[in-house]
Amino acid sequence: MCRQLSKLCLSATAKIHSLRRLVHTSARYSSAIALPLHTVHDAYSDPSTTVASQRNYRDIIQKEKYYALMDVLSRETRNYARVWSCYVDFMNYAECDDLPLEVHQAVLRRCVPGADTLRAWTARRMQAGQPPRIPHHFEARLKTVMRNIRATGADATLDDYHAVLHQFAAVGHYTGAIQVLAELTHVCKLVPESKTFGLCLKAIAHRLSLPIYKAQRADMLDDASKLCRKLLREMSAQDIPITPFNLDLVMRILKEVLDQEGFYQLMKLCYGIDLDYPDHPPLQGSSMLSPFSTAALNTTLDMLGRLGNIAKLVQTFEVLTQPLPPQASQHYSQEFDDEDDFGITNPASTEPHQTPHAQPNTTSYNILLKHISRAGHATFARHYLYQATRLDRSVDRLLRSRLYRDPHGTLAPHFGLNRGTIIPVFGEANRDKNMELMRWVGWVARQTIRRKKNDIAWYTELRDSLSPPSPSEPPSSRSPSSPPPDVSTALDVDLDTPSSPQEFPPPEKKFDINLHLSILQKNLDELVTWYENYYEIALSRVTQRVKERLGRRVWAGKNIYLASKDARVIVPRSAWMRMVNFKQGKTSSSGEHSGRIMRNGWVSGYKGLRAPRPQPLQFFDPSSMS
Repeated sequence: MCRQLSKLCLSATAKIHSLRRLVHTSARYSSAIALPLHTVHDAYSDPSTTVASQRNYRDIIQKEKYYALMDVLSRETRNYARVWSCYVDFMNYAECDDLPLEVHQAVLRRCVPGADTLRAWTARRMQAGQPPRIPHHFEARLKTVMRNIRATGADATLDDYHAVLHQFAAVGHYTGAIQVLAELTHVCKLVPESKTFGLCLKAIAHRLSLPIYKAQRADMLDDASKLCRKLLREMSAQDIPITPFNLDLVMRILKEVLDQEGFYQLMKLCYGIDLDYPDHPPLQGSSMLSPFSTAALNTTLDMLGRLGNIAKLVQTFEVLTQPLPPQASQHYSQEFDDEDDFGITNPASTEPHQTPHAQPNTTSYNILLKHISRAGHATFARHYLYQATRLDRSVDRLLRSRLYRDPHGTLAPHFGLNRGTIIPVFGEANRDKNMELMRWVGWVARQTIRRKKNDIAWYTELRDSLSPPSPSEPPSSRSPSSPPPDVSTALDVDLDTPSSPQEFPPPEKKFDINLHLSILQKNLDELVTWYENYYEIALSRVTQRVKERLGRRVWAGKNIYLASKDARVIVPRSAWMRMVNFKQGKTSSSGEHSGRIMRNGWVSGYKGLRAPRPQPLQFFDPSSMS
C-alpha cells in the first residue's frame, strides 16, 4: 500500500500545477460571489452543452481536490486537521468508490492525532479536572472513514481495525474497543489475533489507571472484570494462545479490580506459581508456562500489598527473588502431611523443582516498602531499607568493575536508591513518632546523598576519559538520549513483539553513561530537596512534641524512661530543663524574637532549614504551669 501511495503522490505533484492553470480561484481579499454550478451558463447556449460544461468543471474540481489530498498524505509531517479537511472536500465532489482503497486506509491512520499525542492530551485534561465529554474526541472521523471503506464494496482489513483499536487504547475507550471487536468478528467475519485481544485488554488496563469518579468507580471495576473474563473465554474458545504481554495486561486488570481468586489462578496456570505455597510446584499447572519477568514480579507484589497480607507479601518477595536451588526440593515431601504415616517414607520422592524467579529492580523495593510501611511494620521497613542500601552499593561496585574491563559492552544496572525508597519508611516513623527510626532514616538519607555526589564525580571523570567506541563494536540497542524502555504503564506494553520470547529474546540494554549521570543527578536533587524541606521540619516537630509530652509528665511528678539508665526514673524539673535545653524567652522593645512567644512568656519554634542554626532548638517550658 505504501508503494502505491508513493506512486499516486508523485503523479499528483506533477499534475496539480497544470490543473491550477485551468481552474481560477479567487484570492481571499477579492469580492467574488459563489454561485451554484447549475446557474453558471449562458442563457442562449444549448442545454446539452451546459450540462457537459458543468460536468467538465466538476471533474476538474474533483481532480484538484484529489491531488490536494494526495499531496497532504505524501508529506512527512503529520497534519491530521489538514488531512481530514482535504478528505472531506474531496468526498463532497465524489463518491466513495472514486477513491482507491489504499487512500481510504491512509486517511484512516492520518486523520487523527498519534496515539502518544492523544494519550498525553487526555491525561492533561483529566489532571486538570476537565475530562473529555466523549471517550475519544475523533471517534466520528474513524467511523466515517470505515463507513466509506465499506461503501466502496471492499472489506476493511484486520490492520485497519487494529489502527482504530490503537486509538481507543490510547484514551482507555474500552467500550468502543469491545464494539470494534464484535464488528470485525461478526460483521466482517475476520479472525482476531492475539494482538487484537491485546489491544482490547490494553484499553481496559489504561482506563483503570486514569482518574475515576467515586460514584462511577464500583460500576467501572465491575465492567472491567466482566469484560476481561469475557475476552479470556473468547481467546480460549478460539484457541488463541495468551502471550506474555497479554498476560501482563490481564494481571494489571485483575490487580486493579482486586480479583484475588482470578489472580491466584492465573499465577498457577501461566507462571507455575502457587502463591499459597510459592516454593512448591502447583498441583494443577500448565505445560506451557510464560517466563516470569520483573514486571510480573512488581504486579504480584502490588496485588498482595493491596490485599493487606503483609506476611504473604514478604514470603512471596523472598521466594521469587532468592529461590532455593532445585536440589532443595528433594529434602521435603508431601507424604509427611498425611495423618496415616506407616513405615519409612522417602524424603526424596519429590522431583526437583526450580521456582520461577525474577530480578528485583528499584520499583520492586519501592512497592514492597510502601505497603509494609502503610501496614505499620517498622521492623520489616527498616530491614528492607537497609537491604536496599546494601544492594545499591553492590550494584554500583559491580558496574564499576565491569566498566573497567569492558567500557562499551557493559549492561545497564537494574537498581538505584532514590527518594521513593526512603519516603515510605520515613512516613511510618513519622506516624508512630518513632524517633529512633526517624533519625536512622535521616542517616541513610545523608549517606545516600554523599554517595550520589561521589558517584556523579566518578562517572563524570570516567566519561571524560572514555574513548568513543570503535566502528567494529556493535551499536547500543538504544539511542543515548532515549530513556530506558519499561512497562510501568499499560500503554508501554509492546504487542508487536514476537509471542515466543524463548526464540526471540529481548535485546539487552547497554550502559549509557550520559543517561546514568542524568538519573544520578535527578535522584540527588530529589533527595536534597526532600531532606531540607520535609525531613528536618518533621524531625524538629516530632522532637518538640515528644519533649513536651515528657515534660508534662516531669512537671506532674511522674516517671519517664531514660536510655542512659535503662529504667524509668523521676527526673527533677531543673535536670529536665538542662536535658532538653529549655530556655527562657527574651523580651525586647522592638518585639523581635527568634521563635513564637507563648502566652506564658516562653519561646518555642525552630529556625528555617536553609538558614544556619547556631543555637539549639527552643521548646515550650511547662514550668509556668506549676
